[in-house]
Amino acid sequence: MRRVLAVGLIAGLWIVLTGTVAGAHALVRSSDPAANALLQKPPAQVLITFTEPPDPGLSIIHVLDSTGRTVEAAKAERVPGEPVQLRVPLKPIGNGVYTVTWRTVSRVDGHVTGGSFSFGVGVSPVGAAKSTVVAPTTPSPSPLAAAGRWALYFGLAVLAGAVAMEFLVFRSHLTNGRPVLLSAWALSALGLVAMVVAERHSVGVPLGRLLSSSAGGGLVRQGIGLAVAGIAVGFASVRPGRTSVLLVGAAAAAAMLLHAEAGHAGAAASFRWFNVGVQWVHLLAVAVWIGGLLWLLLGMRGRETRERAQDVRRFSWLAGIALAVVAVTGLFRALDEVGGPRAWRNLFDTSFGITLLVKVGLFVGLVALGARNRYVNVPGIAHGTRRLTSLRRTVGAELLIAAGVFGATGVLTQLPPAASVASAARPTVPRQVVVIGNDFATSVRVRLTVSPGVVGANAFAAVVTDYDTGRPVDASRVGLTFSLTGRPELGSPSIELTKGARGTWTGQGTVISMEGRWSVSVLVQEPSSSVEVPLDFNPRLPPERIEVSSAPEQPTVYTIALGGGASLQGYVDPGGAGNNTVHFTFFRASGDEQPIASATAIVLGPSGSPEDLPLVRFDPGHFIANTKLSPGHWRFHIRATTGNGVVYDAYFEQHVPG
Repeated sequence: MRRVLAVGLIAGLWIVLTGTVAGAHALVRSSDPAANALLQKPPAQVLITFTEPPDPGLSIIHVLDSTGRTVEAAKAERVPGEPVQLRVPLKPIGNGVYTVTWRTVSRVDGHVTGGSFSFGVGVSPVGAAKSTVVAPTTPSPSPLAAAGRWALYFGLAVLAGAVAMEFLVFRSHLTNGRPVLLSAWALSALGLVAMVVAERHSVGVPLGRLLSSSAGGGLVRQGIGLAVAGIAVGFASVRPGRTSVLLVGAAAAAAMLLHAEAGHAGAAASFRWFNVGVQWVHLLAVAVWIGGLLWLLLGMRGRETRERAQDVRRFSWLAGIALAVVAVTGLFRALDEVGGPRAWRNLFDTSFGITLLVKVGLFVGLVALGARNRYVNVPGIAHGTRRLTSLRRTVGAELLIAAGVFGATGVLTQLPPAASVASAARPTVPRQVVVIGNDFATSVRVRLTVSPGVVGANAFAAVVTDYDTGRPVDASRVGLTFSLTGRPELGSPSIELTKGARGTWTGQGTVISMEGRWSVSVLVQEPSSSVEVPLDFNPRLPPERIEVSSAPEQPTVYTIALGGGASLQGYVDPGGAGNNTVHFTFFRASGDEQPIASATAIVLGPSGSPEDLPLVRFDPGHFIANTKLSPGHWRFHIRATTGNGVVYDAYFEQHVPG
């Protein structure tokens, strides 16, 4: 037996250490185009490879140009034969920086993940604006989902533990077992309902769509398994006996298997059913140990001292075996979800690893209390030197710590495993724009972070605090309203922010649609009043590949690389203060002039307010604009569309001397 156990342990460790780690949360493993890639020709599609299969029906991929306009030609779809890949076809696009925003829902466990990255066509996405890549994020663990999982785990542990106690410890029908079985099943059912509600809120789709999706299938299967367990509990209530308890335990074990299959273990790319089996055995061993503790505490009532001593001794041996199984299977799962020894540093720099360490710490506390029972309380009761009260206190403490273990597990299952995070693509941390302001009465201070702070898609994070104390404001609503100076036709787009921890409110959107000085009105709704905090900032434009040519007594010529080898030449004539003519000429890769179907231009001067630059067609690909310039720094921005729909977006800057 020892040899078999040793061989199995070595084989299992080999599988875990050499096999593919579990994904659990669909993070980006790679993409085509890659993050921060500089392309010479526009791509026909964007293809993303994730760390685990996403649900195509609930996952979203958007591709935005620098104005925030979507350029995808259709919805994201799964690549045939590649379950971990999604692709989205693109409309004809020209030069510029494009931002890919994505949100996936895992087909395995329904976890939501989102992020963004950028690529450039003829224009580098890195440089002055550094990067428009947003690191992958997952929603913070939902308290409702954590509570639901806690209730599901604890209820199923009590149901499954009843069988072990019935046949291996008490060896007689459980006394007063019906109320406990009914309560345990009701707790599990309530937990599953909470999980469904939390999942629907996280994914943000109607309940019917969620349950009909691949991600919702795991919840449906768990519901069926729990319904079968409910039938078994009902039968045990009407026809109590050892057979009915056996049926309850079998149904609870089946429900545990369905839950293991819908969790992190089910996300393994290889040896999936081995991982699911290990997780299932882990859950069963926990049920025997923790669920058995509750039955032991209840079953000692009304029994003779001799019977109690025998029950305690038998449970002590059973709990010791269960403890060993929990430790071994837990090690297997930890290695699978964290990685091999080289990845153990992930325990200290990921949320998953830190939560796992907390769970292990609680487990060690349980082991210490179990050892006290095994080597102090049990022999003392058997020899009459200790009272049963000491055992009850220790068992009560074990149940309390076990509740903490289940709570940590509820949080742990919502976090991406450390190995999954390590295997995901690591984008460059974006630059940010941070602005700080307060209301007129200096009662509220707002610190607004705009990431990456460029024209197009951005993430907004507002920290709302009391002006005097610096403590978070107890606000019920925070919203942002935007306006661009001198451009009333853009209206006043707004974003409602979502409340997070420590006075932080977050949201995202593409309201920054044009360069210029944007005013932001932050509305903070408090229980009895509301205040507005005015802010303003200038978004950045992505850098370009540009050549500058100058000659004495000649205008400075700016040659800007566009997609597909095309280019734009721009210059200001004569380039001094006063009346000037701005020239824009587009060229094909061959050097011939590129005909343009339509074009618009704006100019941004020292005042920081963008103004329309009326264009006059001089040739099929040559436009001019007459304008009056004052001394200072000026930026000229043109957006042009060819006859076949290719869009060119470019700008150049020039200093006008006084």
